[in-house]
Amino acid sequence: MIKAILCDLDGTLLDINFHDFMREYVTGVARYFADCIPPARFQKELVASLEAMIVNDVPGRTVLQAFLDDFGQRVPLPPDAIDRFNAYYETEFPKLETYGRPAPGARALLEAALDRGLMVVIATAPFYPERPIRERLRWAQLDDLPYRLITSSDVMHRSKPFPEYYLEIAQKIGVAPAECLMIGDETVMDGAAAHAGMQVALVGPERESFTAAYVTDPAVLRLLEPGALQLPRYPDLAHLAAQLRAAGIL
Repeated sequence: MIKAILCDLDGTLLDINFHDFMREYVTGVARYFADCIPPARFQKELVASLEAMIVNDVPGRTVLQAFLDDFGQRVPLPPDAIDRFNAYYETEFPKLETYGRPAPGARALLEAALDRGLMVVIATAPFYPERPIRERLRWAQLDDLPYRLITSSDVMHRSKPFPEYYLEIAQKIGVAPAECLMIGDETVMDGAAAHAGMQVALVGPERESFTAAYVTDPAVLRLLEPGALQLPRYPDLAHLAAQLRAAGIL
């Protein structure tokens, strides 16, 4: 029995040009540190520190702290670094809305899940604090729904595509992995939920992953090879919702 629906955000609930969005994000936030870190260096090292977030496995250390630990070794972060990031998220980040739009069928699917009494989790890669995630949910016209959990960088200790990320979600919401359905668009990043014992449904065309390139551990790469996973894929969220209704999940 499915008790929780886990949904990826970018490319699943939010139709977004992620590469252009990331380019503008990195460029914009660098301006908030231009007085102490050359923007070109800031941008280069911020992107490099994504790997520390993805592979973080230090017990008790959040993904956000892993980023700060790594980034702080690469550049001279000022004492008010968090305040500067937050100022950017408050004033400039909302302007990136032009890169995102609601994915057709997303709201109907989530509302149907909530009406059935299912928990709904925003299972996005935990590269941002909650504020910019909720802002992107606003772009998707989904910011007003009662989520059981949003996997932000300040609460998660593991990241996609590691199965431990999905196990951490299950533990946080108090359900067994087998009682979770993960909905996403990327075989590598979202399909990893299958290795945690979850059901998985993919939607839309397979896209090139922005973050999968940072996963270099050979053991993990073998685990996540597309051929290692045989996962159902649906044309869009409407087709998936119809299947879930037929199965009695929605």
